[in-house]
Amino acid sequence: MKVYTYSEKETKILGKMVGNFIQKEGINVVALYGEMGAGKTVFTKGIASAFGIDEKDIMSSSFVIVSNYEDKGFFHIDLYRLDDISQEEMDLWEFFESGICVIEWAERIKDLPEKSLKVTIDLLNENTRLFTLEF
Repeated sequence: MKVYTYSEKETKILGKMVGNFIQKEGINVVALYGEMGAGKTVFTKGIASAFGIDEKDIMSSSFVIVSNYEDKGFFHIDLYRLDDISQEEMDLWEFFESGICVIEWAERIKDLPEKSLKVTIDLLNENTRLFTLEF
């Protein structure tokens, strides 16, 4: 499925819709792909809002690899600083099995759970994004 957004507000709304969808469908992992500035964190804020998390609490976690919102069963994982994730370095599956995980820079992971939602965000211009959602 392909969806265009034309503002930060629309990106957050799409994120919230996706957050509601994954709750109903039992999807635990949302893998985000896109260049720097594409809107991964803004989209994550929308997803998190579907779980009752205030968007101000979601920040680009490039310095913190995993932000844990345990009381909501929500994990925001940002792999920007890591080149390649191996099982020996970090057991992401522990998070995958513990709640909902939104992963920025997911291209740095070799394996994802079978029932994951992959979202590629293409930055078309300053305001326009193309979201491609794949199951």
